[in-house]
Amino acid sequence: MSAIPTSSRPASALNAGWAKVGAIFRRDVIVALSYPGNFALSWLGIIVEVVVAYYISRLVPPSRLFSPDGTVVVSYFQYIAVNAAFVRFQTAALNSFSESIRDAQLTGTLEMVLATPTQLPTLILSSAAWSFTYAILQTGVYLVIAVGFGLNLTHANPLTALVFLVLSVGAVSPLGVLAASLAMVIKKTGPVEWISTASASLFGGAYLPLSRLPIAIQVLGWILPITHSLNGFRAAAAGVPLSGVASDAIWLLVASLILMPFSLWIFARSVGKARVDGTLAMY
Repeated sequence: MSAIPTSSRPASALNAGWAKVGAIFRRDVIVALSYPGNFALSWLGIIVEVVVAYYISRLVPPSRLFSPDGTVVVSYFQYIAVNAAFVRFQTAALNSFSESIRDAQLTGTLEMVLATPTQLPTLILSSAAWSFTYAILQTGVYLVIAVGFGLNLTHANPLTALVFLVLSVGAVSPLGVLAASLAMVIKKTGPVEWISTASASLFGGAYLPLSRLPIAIQVLGWILPITHSLNGFRAAAAGVPLSGVASDAIWLLVASLILMPFSLWIFARSVGKARVDGTLAMY
């Protein structure tokens, strides 16, 4: 029997990895569609979100504070609609990884999956493929509906939006991986999800411009990935080129390069601890 050429082994491993990602993605799609009521309500919720944002915005007068560069008067609806549309990427990152681990624990499949020759990074990161795809679809629908209520996207810069989409996913995903690590060890996600969601609302500029908040909160907000993500998305909606928000893009890139390996290392350690303690399949 002839040996497999060494040069073809990396390609075979890569193809096998993508096949596993596709299998996990299809599984998650089937699970999501198996609950048609929840699936339909999630789309109905988008309409409710837009309507609520629109009527709240009518109570707040337009201001330069809502403009990316502070030079143009912008409506509050323009500000809050873009934020609400894209903040769901952080929600997807925070929920998808830990929920995937918890579902596998509850169904008794986690131990079997980890027994397969699947790399841990492939396993944990692919568990969010459907969640982020779904978030993209929901964000698109949200923006389309918001346009009907007055959201102006005629000057939107697609390149800036695409770059910040990729960087935002890379920067907020480690938070979800850390939550999954807690679920692996203590069977609960702990305060990671709550702290991240609350911080986005209070300190991330999702509802109020950071420039109107105390200096201490501004400093705290600058540390959060969601702050830079929303800055980039609002700039993209206003037509600002990537060079105009380069500092935010660089911040997200550096955060991704630091936090992603660290979170994957923590997850690997959590899996190892669960194996040693014999609690891998417990929930």
